[in-house]
Amino acid sequence: MDGKQEDSSYTMIFMKHSPHVPGNPQDVTATALNSTTIRVEWKPPRVNDQNGVIRGYHVHVQEVRDEVNLEATKKKYNNFYCVFLSLPGAPESVQVSEITATSVKLTWSYKRPDELQYYVIQHKPKHANQAFAEISGITTMHYHVRSLSPYTEYELYVIAVNIIGRGPRSHPVFVTTGETRPGSAPRKVQVRPLSSSTMVIQWDEPETPNGQVTGYKVYYTTDPNQSMQSWQSRVVDNNQLTTISDLTPHTMYTIRVQALTSVGPGPLSQPIQIKTQQGVPSQPENLSVVDIGESSVTLQWSKPAHSAENILSYELYWNDTYAMEKHHRRISVTDNYTLTGLYPNTLYYVWLAARSQRGEGATTMPYEVRTKQYVPGAPPRNVTGRAISTTAIEVSWVPPPTESSNGRIAYYKLYVVESDRSDSEARVIKLTDTKFILDELKKWSIYRIWVVAGTKVGDGPPSYPIIVRTHEDGMY
Repeated sequence: MDGKQEDSSYTMIFMKHSPHVPGNPQDVTATALNSTTIRVEWKPPRVNDQNGVIRGYHVHVQEVRDEVNLEATKKKYNNFYCVFLSLPGAPESVQVSEITATSVKLTWSYKRPDELQYYVIQHKPKHANQAFAEISGITTMHYHVRSLSPYTEYELYVIAVNIIGRGPRSHPVFVTTGETRPGSAPRKVQVRPLSSSTMVIQWDEPETPNGQVTGYKVYYTTDPNQSMQSWQSRVVDNNQLTTISDLTPHTMYTIRVQALTSVGPGPLSQPIQIKTQQGVPSQPENLSVVDIGESSVTLQWSKPAHSAENILSYELYWNDTYAMEKHHRRISVTDNYTLTGLYPNTLYYVWLAARSQRGEGATTMPYEVRTKQYVPGAPPRNVTGRAISTTAIEVSWVPPPTESSNGRIAYYKLYVVESDRSDSEARVIKLTDTKFILDELKKWSIYRIWVVAGTKVGDGPPSYPIIVRTHEDGMY
């Protein structure tokens, strides 16, 4: 059925008959295929109501513009009627208010008499190549859209939905969310000495400024372990480069930079170090760990940004939290190195400097790395056992020494076997406690018992076996 007008509110589909003609068709349904086409389906009248051979059907269609005419038409054709609703129109007068850095309030109106189910809001950053996010099921004509990105221009639409489906989108509204503190630190911070008492620092804007960056704050100190309030600082307006003078010659300085908006400061950049000595290399860049083993780590880095062409060697330093020792090794010019002979499951701090004919340059900040766990290097200690009945022995022990655990002790294995049998015939109990009662043993029998500790990597060595005899009758 084609040619229906799009702006109609209702379409009435009906069939009528006289007492001597066939009865009403059964299960009549009408489905909107698009804005101008309706598909009507039905089943024949009941057999007792057919009054002869069915030769064809007449489908009558009448537009009904309002509820009054609809009710009148239903009374006129009281034997059957089917009402079809068109899709809803677009919401109007969409407005934005209560704008914050991460939310806005939308209000709108809907003037048609349609019976709606709910509204849908679509939104996305205006210049982003991405799909619209949707908020569905809204039953009021106002809504707070949340979880938006700060200082971002959005386009938003409102859609009305009824039982037929979605109507067209409203006219778009555009809004820029408010500012907040920068969400990330300045990028690519670089420092180089101009003399033994002057350095120049430069950087790029944060990836997530969250507003108009009004300036930057540059911090520098010779003691990076101090609180930030104790560092010297300088505010730089609308520039991404500054020069700092009157520094102490031949001294290591640590520099950090943060961006500022009208709301406040953002996070600090990672520390970078520089030595106030002309001609020495700046610190190696991008120090990282690319492989970690139980007793080794493989390091990787990039050459310094300044004076890299004069590098003669690299100076590698590390200390561990186990032996509390500091180590140093001079290595050839390369961009990676595997450090071996380390302790398992131990936290290390590693740092690196480049050396030229002028001397050793600035070191990187210490890089934290923990070696992998390994099987325990020692067995459980102080394994003891005592018979508590004719058929039970209580066994207890102490974990391996901390320095030999090589990781977190995840379990114990308790082995027990009669003394005249081989170890392969032992009964094994896996547990996490350091005490256990062996039961269902034989009376007045000698047992050999030992314990193994394990990490997530596997079992460590066994403890030395102990010999315990169960009681005979009447001894306990």
